[in-house]
Amino acid sequence: MTNVLVPINDSGDIDCAVKHVIERYRTQPVTLFLLNVQTPISKFITRFISRKQIAEFHQENGMEILKPMMDKLDAAGVPHQERIVVGHKAESIVQFAREHHCDQIVVPKHRSVFENIGMGSVGSQLRQLIGAEGSCDISEVY
Repeated sequence: MTNVLVPINDSGDIDCAVKHVIERYRTQPVTLFLLNVQTPISKFITRFISRKQIAEFHQENGMEILKPMMDKLDAAGVPHQERIVVGHKAESIVQFAREHHCDQIVVPKHRSVFENIGMGSVGSQLRQLIGAEGSCDISEVY
């Protein structure tokens, strides 16, 4: 079975990805992973908060971001697994894709602040990190 990864960073990502993922599932059932990458909290702040509280904070924020996508997939009868990780977005997405043997990563195609300052889209960052081996297809969807 094909493993598909859908990283969701905010609600703007959901509408782009949900239609594509549902159509993909209808033509060929896949194992679908929804991923939210939480930005690490500054060490200046974490000195005053327990690890458990930080973990709960990341989990709650991640699930809040993933919930609308989960609801739409549940309504369409598309099974999924959700994960929340903490780290740098592109690197964390690539690491997750490698660890879970993902065949495809579905990312929304829109101009980000990073593209506007010359850093490239998330899709282009993922392509660069995955490298020439090309073991994982990256689909940017509108």
